Amino acid sequence: MPHHMKALVFRGDNDLRYEDWPIPRVGPDDALVRVGAAGICGSDVHGYQGRTGRRTAPMIMGHEFAGTVERVGSRVSALRPGRRVAVFPYASCGTCPSCREEATAACPVKRMFGVFDVNGGMAEYVAVPARQLIPLPRGADVVHAALAEPLSVALHGVEKADVKPDTRLAIVGAGAIGLMALVLARRCNVKSVTLLDLAPDRLRLAKHMGAERVIRCDRGAVPSGRFDVVVEAVGVAATLNQAVRLAVRGGKVIVLGMSEREIPVDVFDVVSREIRLEGSFNYTFKEFKRIVGMLPSLRAQLDRVVSHLVPLADGGDMFRRLARGEAGMCKVILRGGPGSGKEQSVER
Repeated sequence: MPHHMKALVFRGDNDLRYEDWPIPRVGPDDALVRVGAAGICGSDVHGYQGRTGRRTAPMIMGHEFAGTVERVGSRVSALRPGRRVAVFPYASCGTCPSCREEATAACPVKRMFGVFDVNGGMAEYVAVPARQLIPLPRGADVVHAALAEPLSVALHGVEKADVKPDTRLAIVGAGAIGLMALVLARRCNVKSVTLLDLAPDRLRLAKHMGAERVIRCDRGAVPSGRFDVVVEAVGVAATLNQAVRLAVRGGKVIVLGMSEREIPVDVFDVVSREIRLEGSFNYTFKEFKRIVGMLPSLRAQLDRVVSHLVPLADGGDMFRRLARGEAGMCKVILRGGPGSGKEQSVER
């Protein structure tokens, strides 16, 4: 096996390079995964722009990825080369109170692939502790498996919302997380789901994916005090305050978006109408496994979410376009390996 691979390397703010990188060493409890697909998260774009301080150059980003086991360490017996797997991207201590309660994201010493200085999935290969690999069920492919991470984020939020079939649900933001929350809410048989966004192309997509109603926020009347639960999936001041206004008295607002660190909120409105404002951060290992099991039944919907499927070598261009806010881009997936080829736009 060669000693080097191709990777998309973050070299500093707005500087991504497709270049050679050493193939990671495989420890006795690890598996070397040949990456088949890696998703670009909004947090990756913010890190690329230098907005968060959570990407330490030089490093390889990517916490949404899946692939095939290439080889395993000496103490790994449950996996064999050739097995297709989804990657749970968190490594945690396993012993703290949060880990014992399966709240892995709250572990004080957790590490995540593709964040800070931990190399992630935008490369040909990644060495992953075998305990973090979940074999794909029959009928699931690696492109959809790369979406297991953002789907788990959406699932955690929908579960916190405790939606019922008769819940009047609004989702603010028709990006990938908002659309995935829509898919999972409909899977819970929620009949009334309204999506709000500024982008007409995303609203059309939301309608195709099962939203009962879509509203373009900058045009027409936006209803206030109508929804039992509101999922906020953007994370800026305008959308969070809009989410509060949308909720009925005593309603619940689940906050998934994290675009801005500090947001002024109309506290008078929250207090006087007794709005329950609740954050939702990432997911548990159990939720991630549940999502992987659902992948075959979500194929048609996930195909709609993926707007661009491109070779890893074209990743730098995708980051630049996403950073500009180019229209028509929803979820971008980078195909693993050094292959070349033209960009593919998934038909909706």
